[in-house]
Amino acid sequence: MKWLYVRWAGIAVAGIVIALLGAARYETKVKPITPEQLLGDHPAGTVRMIGLVQPGSLTLAPGAEASSPITATFELVGQSEHLPVRYTGPAEDNLRELKTLVVIGRFDPANRTFEAAEIDLLPNYGFITAAYLVTLLPLGLFLFGMERRVALLYTSIKETTVYQPEAGGVDQG
Repeated sequence: MKWLYVRWAGIAVAGIVIALLGAARYETKVKPITPEQLLGDHPAGTVRMIGLVQPGSLTLAPGAEASSPITATFELVGQSEHLPVRYTGPAEDNLRELKTLVVIGRFDPANRTFEAAEIDLLPNYGFITAAYLVTLLPLGLFLFGMERRVALLYTSIKETTVYQPEAGGVDQG
């Protein structure tokens, strides 16, 4: 019975480690920042920025061919700041005014513009985390309870008397 609890403690610790690694990855590589945070921190390298495309600021310059990348300029608005964005890449359906976007690229502090190479989906990580918790936590508790009951039943059966055949033989007749 002791090994049951040791095994499930190990499973719980492994789950916690995986959750912590996922949260660390989210904070360092996935979490988008706002224009206010970008202008305040001036991060180096590629960053993900979230904001609303300001109405009237979107201009599209299509490529020479239908399959070639487009160049679009627009202003991304946060809570109090707005930042000019220059996007060069494939034509995206999400690229329109009054749409909240996540753009991936580099900040140019000299020109105070954001050079974007990708447009990503809007994150909804609170919903995803809640869905995992609502499904995996009850499932884990159910499996633990079932395994505990099986272990108790096994122990109970093992502690009873050994099976003894009946005195009378079975009629083979």
